[in-house]
Amino acid sequence: MSKLRFLSIIVVIALLLAACGSKEETPEPTSAPEPTAETTSEEPTQVPEVEPTAEEQPAEPTSIELPEGVESILTVKLRQDLEWSDGAPVTAQDLVGRYDIMWAQNGTVWRYLQDVVAVDEYTVEFWMKTASPRALRLLLRSYQPAPYSEYGDWMDQAAEMRAAGADPESDEVQAFLDALYADEPDTVVTYGPFTLDPDSVTEAQLELVKNPNGYHSDLIDFDKVLVYFGETAEAMPLVLAGEIDYSTHGYTPSDVETFQSMPNLDILSGPTGVAPGLWFNQSVYPLDVKEVRQAFAYVIDREENAAVAMGPAGHAIEYMAGFTDLQVPTWLDQETIDRLNPYAKDWDKAAELLESVGFSKDGDAWVDDNGDPLAFEISVPADFADWLATAENAAQQLSLFGIDATVRGYPSSERGATQSEGNYDILIDISMYYNPPHPQTSFNYYLNVPRNDPENEEGMHGMNWDWNQTTPDGQEVYIPDLLDAAVAGLDIAAHRPYVQQLALLLNEELPVLAMFERHSTDPINIEARVAGWLPADDPIYGNSQGADNYAAIQFLDGTLKVGPNGDGSFHTIWPYPQPPNYVLNTFATTSLPQRVGTFANSTMYPPLFWYHWADAQYMPVAAESYELRP
Repeated sequence: MSKLRFLSIIVVIALLLAACGSKEETPEPTSAPEPTAETTSEEPTQVPEVEPTAEEQPAEPTSIELPEGVESILTVKLRQDLEWSDGAPVTAQDLVGRYDIMWAQNGTVWRYLQDVVAVDEYTVEFWMKTASPRALRLLLRSYQPAPYSEYGDWMDQAAEMRAAGADPESDEVQAFLDALYADEPDTVVTYGPFTLDPDSVTEAQLELVKNPNGYHSDLIDFDKVLVYFGETAEAMPLVLAGEIDYSTHGYTPSDVETFQSMPNLDILSGPTGVAPGLWFNQSVYPLDVKEVRQAFAYVIDREENAAVAMGPAGHAIEYMAGFTDLQVPTWLDQETIDRLNPYAKDWDKAAELLESVGFSKDGDAWVDDNGDPLAFEISVPADFADWLATAENAAQQLSLFGIDATVRGYPSSERGATQSEGNYDILIDISMYYNPPHPQTSFNYYLNVPRNDPENEEGMHGMNWDWNQTTPDGQEVYIPDLLDAAVAGLDIAAHRPYVQQLALLLNEELPVLAMFERHSTDPINIEARVAGWLPADDPIYGNSQGADNYAAIQFLDGTLKVGPNGDGSFHTIWPYPQPPNYVLNTFATTSLPQRVGTFANSTMYPPLFWYHWADAQYMPVAAESYELRP
């Protein structure tokens, strides 16, 4: 009997619709890696994120005169019982120090901040010069305290430069950062129930050992977390051998079928907020012609593409609104939804569109208005198995229609450069990115710099889709302004008109053609070492497997226990930096503690708050509460 445990669509919709009121948006930590097909969590360079429980609502705003230039003040109160693994208490100084360092790093979050102030030993005020869901998400969820006991001298230097009005781009600040990154501590200081054992790190695995005074350490049965190294190819045999208790990799349909046949495995499933799709390089003729992009949409059967790439975990995009189908009824009114073209497979319509711009058939092949064959290369990270299958199937369907399409695989390590430099005809990449839940997260990902930069003076145009556009209603718009308006302030209702404009425009222009949303297929071993997993219909699985990871939440709150056959260890897997190419410095881009995966990282640095999609609440973890005013 199959143990594939997908949430019912009704449950998922209910959970995600509730999340629309979440005042959050995409975190973009300074040195965060790209979200990928293989592991879709978005990990901050510093530490993962966290949130308050449904029963602990944020305090009622109080009336107060704000400092000049400050739009809102967010007050966060930390728990007073947290201790670092070196014995020092976790205080406001640790959190403010984190932000002083991020100021020097010119971190994204400082675009929204005027100041960060320690009010008392456990209370921090964030003075926001621009309030938005994105700012709230970054402050409540994306960043954690860093140990002043370890980095106090660096934090003090950064604070002095910030107070003196130094420019983060100045030579002074850059020299400071160079020195900070060169610092190589030989220990890892954490306040979670686990800490990294540096002596355990090999190319194959590493160990996190118990921090007796860490967060909820007394509630957690386990005394060790073992992290194997690997992507999907390495994970599969370990899962089958019973060596993995939980993983988040992008398993193929055949992998999932194998899991289903094994009595010791169950599969956790929920929306990942990620969908692959085709990016059309507007610098390549005739991909800059709207009718050609629309013809592609009518040629490719997205249901087939989803089934080939992900099996039952692939949910073909229906509305083509530029963000997840599950949130369309919340953000768009019915009139707008009725205007969306679903682009159901229709080769006759595709042919009609191509003929309308002067293209024709030459035998079995289509040629453009100059008589040149329609022939394109589809570029895809070759080591992302599901995306590679997406590319191959799309190429097959296009070729059958008469558009010659070939697949070029390239290393995922080149992904950022490929995106920003526009080194492609058609690119398979993220076409819907909804973690955290707000449509602008998706729009901004592929329409803004560095992935789309049509006005770049150095020629790094990326997709090169013009920012000056005319909506289907005839209104001239400038895309960066529209993107900003879609997340300006914390009033969700005020965002909707701009989201609707963007949805209609993208549905018409199709600079990116979405294929399917991936739902997670996370295998758990229910017979080896771990017991206590919540049932498949629990609302927690409405959370993404990414930053607000449902397994990490169950682990940290003590829900998961050592099973009858357990040895006290919990096993997972992640492609962490290989020795010797890492450091233990929490601020460096090669920081090992910050690159061990969302699950393991959360056991070392629990977030301030988790975000629960089911009830649209920030649930406190390392923090006690937050207050937003005015």
